[in-house]
Amino acid sequence: MGLPALGLLGFLGPVGWGAAVLVGVVIFIKVVKKNREEKLCISPGTHKCFGDERTWFKEEKSNEDSGKTGNARKEREEPCCHDEHDDGIIKGYSLGHVHKYKDDKKFRPSQRDKENKGITEADHIPPKDSLKKALNDVRLDRLLQVNPRLHEMIMSLDYDPTGRKLLTMRVLYQDHRDALTTGSSKESKICRWLLTQTILSGKDDCAIKMLKQAFIMGHPIASQMLRYDAGFVDAAQRTEGKVDMSDEGTRSYYGHGYTDLGDEYLYKGIINDGQAKDLKIWVKREMHLDRDTPEYKEILEDINDFYDCFHML
Repeated sequence: MGLPALGLLGFLGPVGWGAAVLVGVVIFIKVVKKNREEKLCISPGTHKCFGDERTWFKEEKSNEDSGKTGNARKEREEPCCHDEHDDGIIKGYSLGHVHKYKDDKKFRPSQRDKENKGITEADHIPPKDSLKKALNDVRLDRLLQVNPRLHEMIMSLDYDPTGRKLLTMRVLYQDHRDALTTGSSKESKICRWLLTQTILSGKDDCAIKMLKQAFIMGHPIASQMLRYDAGFVDAAQRTEGKVDMSDEGTRSYYGHGYTDLGDEYLYKGIINDGQAKDLKIWVKREMHLDRDTPEYKEILEDINDFYDCFHML
């Protein structure tokens, strides 16, 4: 900023300085994102799947800076299976079922029995807030050429502002509250902002990348991992609900729900056949719970890079 500009800010007073700070933050975010894209390095973890009884093998690399893991590499084995208690809850409340928002409200268990009120919620995936921000962005016109069906879904909020016709997944109340796509915390706002930026990137793979990011941010366990890795230890505590569910049960019903969401977005033409197959394998291998995916790393880097300045936007 040159001297004439500084003189002008002095004349304008606090308003001028506020505008300068805002512009500076926006430029800073764009520079950080551009530099990151240039040096992005993909280093996926190793996963093996064996039918329905999935066993997850993952090597954790040491992180001397954070001190979260030891110096030695270790192998973790986590069987993804759940007990009869979890199975009864999943089936009884139709957890993981994918519906339009208006249909989920109509057939929600609380409609039949008021004692079930507050047990389940419908989670918009991707979150409605991310789509609304894209709706008001000047870059939206470019999306019409890249992905007309995704553009159409966003434009539907003009006449359906509550997202009644958008896809949702039925989840437990506490899982919805723990997801990084929900709430007013800075880290949640950054995550929803990142989804908007991915949608408006104008790239051919914007839809599939957005869904993978949304599957990570929308998962309560992955959200807990991200908060912990970002240093928000207190915020990483899980919310209590009216019914209990083990982590294995949560992983199971989210996995089925994410698979169905991929099928629905293929049917809508938002992703193509190849992307849908890739997403199905990605979900089956539980890559949404893998710290080594480029999507997880980008989300974590955005939270760390933009946390202190994001309240200005």
